[in-house]
Amino acid sequence: MVDKNLDIKQIQNIESFDILKKICEENNFFKYINKFALENLDLKKIKNFLIACIEEQNYSTNLTSLPYKLIVDPTNACNLGCPLCPTGLGASERKKGILKFGDFKRIVDESKDYCIELHLYNWGEPTLNKDLLKMINYAHQNKIWTRISSNMSLKYKENYLEDLVTSGLSLLHIDIDGLDQEVYEKYRKKGNLKTVLNNLEEIIKIKKDKSLNKPVVEIAMLAMRQNEHQHNEFMSFKKKYNVDVVKIDKIQHNPNMDEKWLPTNKDLIYKTYEGGTASSNSAKDNESKQCHWPWSSMVINYDGGVNPCCIIDDPNSDFANFKSSSIKDIWNNEEYISSRSEFANKSEITKKTICNVCKNQTHSKRLNRVSKSFSIKL
Repeated sequence: MVDKNLDIKQIQNIESFDILKKICEENNFFKYINKFALENLDLKKIKNFLIACIEEQNYSTNLTSLPYKLIVDPTNACNLGCPLCPTGLGASERKKGILKFGDFKRIVDESKDYCIELHLYNWGEPTLNKDLLKMINYAHQNKIWTRISSNMSLKYKENYLEDLVTSGLSLLHIDIDGLDQEVYEKYRKKGNLKTVLNNLEEIIKIKKDKSLNKPVVEIAMLAMRQNEHQHNEFMSFKKKYNVDVVKIDKIQHNPNMDEKWLPTNKDLIYKTYEGGTASSNSAKDNESKQCHWPWSSMVINYDGGVNPCCIIDDPNSDFANFKSSSIKDIWNNEEYISSRSEFANKSEITKKTICNVCKNQTHSKRLNRVSKSFSIKL
């Protein structure tokens, strides 16, 4: 635990990166950051990060720190039709659109001193935005660690993948939810497994030919009933394709819908779902458990709408709009203070936000969902 005598003003006055790093390590704060992003820390960023962690532990509602993780959606359009996703279902109430580079540039310019991780994806396929590589490169120039998650089920123009690999991207995450077309397309509807694997092979070849360590290539399989028998073979892809990370991820689903997607292995189902045993950051019904998001991260949609977490797909739940305000002003507005107060002093709740409805019980059957998807709305 943080020394109670070590207050935020003292942290602000510490000018030694090594001392701040040691404090973070002693308190296990780096668990909140992707391990590959640690190398991008500098004095300003680690100081803001440490203050944010202390403020979260103290349940502070009006913060001195600023969000050290930003999720910025280049587009909410997608080429696939995944049946647990509001985009795939065509059920999202936010109009389809593309993030403009000018808006993205402003986000980077405002956040470059404190943003550690920038995730360029949310409800869409990021490579559909023609300015994506330009965005990644601009963030890279400003020393921000970047990550995208792509289905990679598109036939790209010549040299696109080479430009992606050399753009400055820090981590590329690719979901491969089946090892044959029949299994793959049960969830990744409209997708083509052969195209995905061809793109993966080309990316690895480019990295090797250019002797590049980045982007880190991470592939994942969402654990579902139809691909459960392929998990062991999938894990061998690390050696087969020479990728950096291979993992089995757990799905989030609408608990009020058919559970045919869930695997039989209970260890691959979050314990906050009925019958699951896997650890979860979410709370069960009637359980009080602090949510990490209001103290760490901000989601900015292509249209500027700001959401407090990535499970929300509902323009009516927006906390503000980035196009008419700054990240700094939004971060301590009435909505954010009310959301943090759900886990702190409830007398400070002045607006009923989506956080005050959710209460970090993200897998609860009582929450409103967007159609058959797992995403929540007011």
